[in-house]
Amino acid sequence: MRYALIIALLAFSLPVQAQTARELLLQGKELLDDGTNRRDIDVLLEARTIFEQVTNDDSLSMLAYYYAASASSDIATVLTDQEASGKRGEIRMHINYSIENYEASVEIDESFAEGWALLSTSYAHKISVSPLRTVGLARKYNWAMSKALELDPNNPRIVLLKGIMDYNIPRIAGGNKERGIEGLKRAIDIFSEERVEDSLMPSWGHAHAHMRLGIAYMDQRELEKARSSFEQALEINPDFGWVKDELIPSLEELESEN
Repeated sequence: MRYALIIALLAFSLPVQAQTARELLLQGKELLDDGTNRRDIDVLLEARTIFEQVTNDDSLSMLAYYYAASASSDIATVLTDQEASGKRGEIRMHINYSIENYEASVEIDESFAEGWALLSTSYAHKISVSPLRTVGLARKYNWAMSKALELDPNNPRIVLLKGIMDYNIPRIAGGNKERGIEGLKRAIDIFSEERVEDSLMPSWGHAHAHMRLGIAYMDQRELEKARSSFEQALEINPDFGWVKDELIPSLEELESEN
């Protein structure tokens, strides 16, 4: 009788533990979105800590590593964009963390295309803080991005990331601004049709695609198109602080010069 009771208690406890891990992942994902919207490093670190708690869950570890890496990657991006003086070592630390965790994610599931795509962009980002390793990191970027595109060529987040890289990489290194813009437009088209049914899965990117297209237009001084893109980004995500608090004010400065 005692053993039957123990078995019953164990059977009852398993779904609760699984549900708790799922709830933690959803909580972390909400914080990740909030931290990304507000470019708040403290919130992103809080999200990362939550994801780290789920990495031991066999069924969710792939996503936990992916989201933990994404939080650190976003921190590195914020610090880079702020041109934070004396922060190169900290930026490198966050990039290395993101690389290690994206690698852990795709090691669990080699068919996880989005993990490969974001791993590739972390390799590329590391070039900015480790220029002496440019050749090796560029090879890793190309290999990981090729893997992602081979696995899921019509994934909007992968198409978006490829478009961003095509626009920003110098032409001598294989970049092409026109191809990058076409990639961003294609990503937007795919996003408009996407329906993510599982709330645990990656769903970011639609507003980012409009934002990145707006940045490209602003770079080329096509200011009306830039404003339209930023406004569309805010229609999708009204809390998008990068657009609302940084890019639109920068755009208004350019508009006032004309």
